[in-house]
Amino acid sequence: MALGRTTRLPSLTGLRFVAAAAVVAQHSSLIWTRGHGENAVLLRLGFAAVTFFFLLSGFLLTWAWRPDQPVGIFWRRRVARILPSHLVTLALGVLLLAAAGRAVPLHAWLPNALLVQTWSPRFDLLDPGVNGVSWSLCCDLAFYLLFPVVARRAAAIRPERLRHWAAAAVAAVVLVPLLATAARPLLDGPPFGLAVTQRQIWFSYTFPPARMPEFLLGVVLARLVQEGRLDRVRSWHGALAFALLYPLDHVAPLMFGIAAITVLPLAALIAGTANADRLGRPSWLAHPVTERLGALSMALYLTHLLVIEHGDALLDPDGTADGLRPLLFTVVLVAGSLAAAWLLHLAVEEPMVRLLNEPRRARPAELRTRPAELRTVADHQRETP
Repeated sequence: MALGRTTRLPSLTGLRFVAAAAVVAQHSSLIWTRGHGENAVLLRLGFAAVTFFFLLSGFLLTWAWRPDQPVGIFWRRRVARILPSHLVTLALGVLLLAAAGRAVPLHAWLPNALLVQTWSPRFDLLDPGVNGVSWSLCCDLAFYLLFPVVARRAAAIRPERLRHWAAAAVAAVVLVPLLATAARPLLDGPPFGLAVTQRQIWFSYTFPPARMPEFLLGVVLARLVQEGRLDRVRSWHGALAFALLYPLDHVAPLMFGIAAITVLPLAALIAGTANADRLGRPSWLAHPVTERLGALSMALYLTHLLVIEHGDALLDPDGTADGLRPLLFTVVLVAGSLAAAWLLHLAVEEPMVRLLNEPRRARPAELRTRPAELRTVADHQRETP
């Protein structure tokens, strides 16, 4: 890999907050729909944000990958990034349900705790258990387990063939909804809505192998950027393409709106934003405040739905709020989500990352001979999601 390995990516960190905010907006629409489901326009925006995060995961892991890193250390660091925060929010969700007088059976929390719930076709996105957003961590865990093998294979791809592999990954993303449509007789069951069944949504949206092509595209995309083969791509190219395609995403069949329509604009957005950092182009996303908010994105993702669902039930138990009250509740609960994310990040995520994710302490002689290398390793660890 010729270029970009040691470059920090503050703009991509800032962009993570934008994507997390889209998910928060999607779930905040529950306050306005009074339990009748999320706003359809924001639902597709939330789909796009999840695709963005899966692409970004592959991109950043590849960007920071060092072939000499032991696999066990890599896995330990990845688990340290997600598992403590996940278990804390899961426990909080159980306590909140118990406080509301709702039973929390074993089958509702144990698969969630182990991050295996979405491997089963019985997983129901409409009733996902204690903390519904944690389904995506099942996919993240699968990506992490396979990444050391994927990274070595990706590093062996000749630069001139990277575009072919990227095209193959995009084709695989499009193939998923085609398979889910063709397999309707095998994926029959209770309706999800919009002419699809819950099992079709499970297969195309939450089943980890179905989301693997997006992650693999992110891996290849990182190599393309590192090799300087996408230098002309700017972040506004991806943003404009997304804006133009989003109306199509909204009217397309639901399963195609999950990732197939938006994956290329989002890939261009990631590549262009990474180029801004690598090539020294100015970007508002690299502002320290935006970068700091981006560092909260994982904690915000894990806490916001608990705050919104339980907070709305507390503020408006009868679902009768009207006038300006839904707007006021939205502002309060979004602010509460940010506060909860900050606490989770400060009290759980950062301490566990420091404990398990820091490089071994170098001897004084090593610090004198290779301080730049040690700083580079630390930067990589902070950038990786």
